[in-house]
Amino acid sequence: MSRNPQMDDALRSEATYWFNLKRSGDMTARDQRIFLSWLDRATAHRLAYDELEQCWAMLESVAQDPEIMAALEHDADFYDRPSWWPRIATMAAAALLAVTAGWAAIDSGLFETGSGRQFAQTFETGVGERTLVTLPDGSRVTLDADSEMRVDDMRNKRAIALLRGRAFFRVAPDPRHPFIVSANGKNVRAIGTEFAVRIDQGNVVVTLVEGKVRVEEPKAIRGSVHRADMTAGAQLVAREDEDWSIDRVDLAKETSWLKGRLTFLRDPLSTVITEMNRYSDKKIVFTGGAVPDTRIVGVFKMGDVDSLAKGLEMNGLARITADTDKEIELSAK
Repeated sequence: MSRNPQMDDALRSEATYWFNLKRSGDMTARDQRIFLSWLDRATAHRLAYDELEQCWAMLESVAQDPEIMAALEHDADFYDRPSWWPRIATMAAAALLAVTAGWAAIDSGLFETGSGRQFAQTFETGVGERTLVTLPDGSRVTLDADSEMRVDDMRNKRAIALLRGRAFFRVAPDPRHPFIVSANGKNVRAIGTEFAVRIDQGNVVVTLVEGKVRVEEPKAIRGSVHRADMTAGAQLVAREDEDWSIDRVDLAKETSWLKGRLTFLRDPLSTVITEMNRYSDKKIVFTGGAVPDTRIVGVFKMGDVDSLAKGLEMNGLARITADTDKEIELSAK
């Protein structure tokens, strides 16, 4: 399939995201409305999506070719059909999925070219946006709102750079090629696992859901390394002053953002407001910046600043003094 030179990589990535979401069966009614709006927004959007569908249809037609099916049938009989056939079918389906999921990455140069060079691809989200990126190796990354990451290398060591914000990684196992996420001078090394990395005011926060990871910070002096090994259920906070701490955390709370919710368990109100504002163009502010010194327990839909403001008022923690399209102003009671 020929590449349309007028179609940029960002547009291909958007089209790939919608194509994968639609095929996954997880598309909600709201997702469907946003998808249709995206299609109608520009002719280039529909062309990018149609091109992806054509690529998929071509692969399906090849997979169903009678001669190919006959060859598979012959090989399956030769290699003991009961045990090998399901594996072959699974491999064929996985190959089709991998080609589609990694298409945007291939077109943007994530794989080695004839010249031997390899190029990076950057993914970025705005306020209130999240995106799911499927990498060529089968790993999946959920990029949180107001975040940015760069895929540097997918050949020998699978290198990702988190430039700002937060991302959740579901790493495809590959013992020969470690998966490394760099963030603010720290390297998180994994093989096959699930973890989140966040850059928060210069600190790097690593939350491990499954498996094991090693976090390292190379030092200029005599090649020394600051290192910490983590197990599932732990959260590491790597501060810029080399004061690292590891604690057990509530994983349901720490990963609730993946489901579109923010969970707070006696978190400072200032933290709650900062987090909620990350997902909304409409911001909560306190008069004079004086946020009450209180702690909050609750679960909120991402970006639903109106519910948070009304909840604070109903519980006697603040009073709404102004409400516009851009801002909700509160004053402490």
